[in-house]
Amino acid sequence: MARQVSMTVLVIDDDAHIRIAIGKFLIARGHTVIEAANGEKGVEVVESQAVDIVITDVKMPGMDGFEVLRRVRSVAPEAEVIVITGVKEAENAFRALREGAFDFFNKPFKVEELHAAIQRTVRYQVLRKEKDRVQDRLDRFVAQERERSGLNALIGESEAVAKMKAQIQQVAATDHTTVLIVGETGTGKELVARAVHCESDRAGGPFVPVNCSAIPGSLFESAFLGHKKGAFTDARADQKGHFELANGGTLFLDEIGDMPLDMQVRLLRVLEDRSIRPVGSSREIAVDVRVVAATNRVLSVAVREGSFREDLYYRLNVFAIQVPPLRERAGDVLFLARHFLTGYARDLRKPLVGFSREAEDLLQRQVFPGNVRMLKNAVERAAILCGDGEIEADDLGFDLVEGGSIEDSGVDRMVQSFPEVQMNLPAFERAMLREALRRTEGNQVQAAALLGISRMVLRSRMKRYGLV
Repeated sequence: MARQVSMTVLVIDDDAHIRIAIGKFLIARGHTVIEAANGEKGVEVVESQAVDIVITDVKMPGMDGFEVLRRVRSVAPEAEVIVITGVKEAENAFRALREGAFDFFNKPFKVEELHAAIQRTVRYQVLRKEKDRVQDRLDRFVAQERERSGLNALIGESEAVAKMKAQIQQVAATDHTTVLIVGETGTGKELVARAVHCESDRAGGPFVPVNCSAIPGSLFESAFLGHKKGAFTDARADQKGHFELANGGTLFLDEIGDMPLDMQVRLLRVLEDRSIRPVGSSREIAVDVRVVAATNRVLSVAVREGSFREDLYYRLNVFAIQVPPLRERAGDVLFLARHFLTGYARDLRKPLVGFSREAEDLLQRQVFPGNVRMLKNAVERAAILCGDGEIEADDLGFDLVEGGSIEDSGVDRMVQSFPEVQMNLPAFERAMLREALRRTEGNQVQAAALLGISRMVLRSRMKRYGLV
């Protein structure tokens, strides 16, 4: 048996017998009952205390039931109103419903009819309160996500960061506009994508990140569109694809520049149709998704080279956001380093209070080809190595590259130092590839960014020199 839900019910009727009869009936079923002999007194009750349900007669001296209904809807919109009408007053019943009454029943009424009306109201109240609780939890979750993944997650005080945040706010105010995020490896493109999501009205929906370079072409349909049970040999159950999982939210297509051409064609079709057909299904499913793509490649160059479709490029490049590299964020290096150190000190439970003057000087003079990610990794390593107190320069663990660029400060001097007999370009290129892979611990995306080439070019050169 379902648990009885207790409600506070206000009964307004100028007939004492009706008030008493309704009151006894409801009290016997666990409800709290308040009686009022006229509309004025009933409204006073609603204004002075919480009431879940109001039962009011329509025809009463002074304030009639319609005025009671209007006043209750104004003073206590969360309370539901049931009206009592005469058997020949169908127009009054319809009017009450139009003006916001939850239900009505006719006089003379049977107890069973009244009970049914009350039960419908109680069920609705319970469902609405549960919905409010769920909505409250969702609102708190969205607020927490915005704090953690919204604009507040984009740390920096430079003009370049301020400009980027303004662009995020502008496009977040739209609903479906496709966003293309462009930036070097390690600049925080996914953080920008999450900020677009969290600052938009889609924040309560899912954020689904997808690494496009990690999905084989043969699995595109299943991964992005989903499949039905039995659609192919290993399809043992229905499975939703990335687009359906992101329905009502944001689909983040990371490393879009590394997507093979055959997959680009199929992706373009989905973006244009805004609908999908899972593998093995005969039914089209409409999807409400904002697409945010990111790349460290210059896609316009990739289009000219023939490695990226021009029509897909224009379909994605509706609103572009350029994520600035760390070298263009004047003053942000120390700001970021201190922010990261605070987090690592908390996580490692170490009394780390900051950086020594020498460490700060080193950070400000260092070139970060791996951008914010490289800086964050250096601070994490230093926090682990340092006992307590201040981070010293030796704790940071990277070789200083002074000046504005790696090319000016390192490569030129290295090339100039080669004897003429050692000017072997393939050998030098192979050595550069190996060193980039060593510095990035084999991460091809980071190594490509370090060398200033695309991942596809890196893979091609690695095959040429037998590094794969």
